[in-house]
Amino acid sequence: MFLRILFTTLTIPLLVSLWLTGKAYSYPSSDEFTELPQSYSLVANTSSAVEPETTTTATVPPTTQYQVNRGDTLFKIARDFEVDVNDLMAANGISDPRGLTIGQTLNVPSSGTGAVTKTQPKIIKKVINTTLTAYTAGFESTGKKASHPMYGITFSGLKAKEGRTIAVDPAVIPLGSTVFIEGIGIRKAEDIGSAIRGSRIDVFMNDLSQAQEFGVKKNVKVYVLNRENI
Repeated sequence: MFLRILFTTLTIPLLVSLWLTGKAYSYPSSDEFTELPQSYSLVANTSSAVEPETTTTATVPPTTQYQVNRGDTLFKIARDFEVDVNDLMAANGISDPRGLTIGQTLNVPSSGTGAVTKTQPKIIKKVINTTLTAYTAGFESTGKKASHPMYGITFSGLKAKEGRTIAVDPAVIPLGSTVFIEGIGIRKAEDIGSAIRGSRIDVFMNDLSQAQEFGVKKNVKVYVLNRENI
C-alpha cells in the first residue's frame, strides 16, 4: 500500500511536467502555418518587398543630311556613309535610284557602325577619303624661322591655330571650308602646302614632336560641311 502511494505521488507530477514541456515547445503541424513566427525571426523578411519599376527611354539614332553633288550616285553615297542603299532609298522615299538631282538634300540613316557620330554636324556637302599628316609653323614644315615676318601666318592670312587650322588642296577642299575629320573633329581649311595635293590634308600642331608622332594616317574620312548650315 505504501509503495502504491509513493509511486502515484512521484509519477503524476512527472507526467504533468512532461505534458507542459511538450506543449511549450510544440510547433504547428498544419500547412497553414509554415513560416517561422515573428518572435523567432532573426532577419527581417524582405522577399516580399516590391522592386521599383524601372523604365528605359529609347534613343533615336541621329539622322545626317547630305547634299548631292555632281557625279554622286545613291550607291556611292551609301558606300561613303556605310549604310545599305535600300535603307537610304527608304529614308528618302526614292523608288528610282537614278533620279538624283544636284543640290538635293538626302536624309542618311545612321548605320550604328559608321563614321557619323552624335557630335558631328548634321549637314554634309561632300565626303572624302583622305591621307592625314601634321605640320608646325617651324622651319621643318614651312621653311620659315621665328624671325620671319610671315612666321605662323597661313595662306589665308590668319595666324595658324592648333585645333582649328588645316592645310588642303583648294582644288579638292576650297579655302575657308569647315570640315569634320573622323577621329579628330572640326577643322577649318586655312592653309596650303607644296606637298598637299589631292585628298591629302595637313593638320596644324604647335609641337614638332607631336606632329612627327602623328605620322601618316591613311583612309580617313573627311566630311565637308555645307557652309550655310554651320
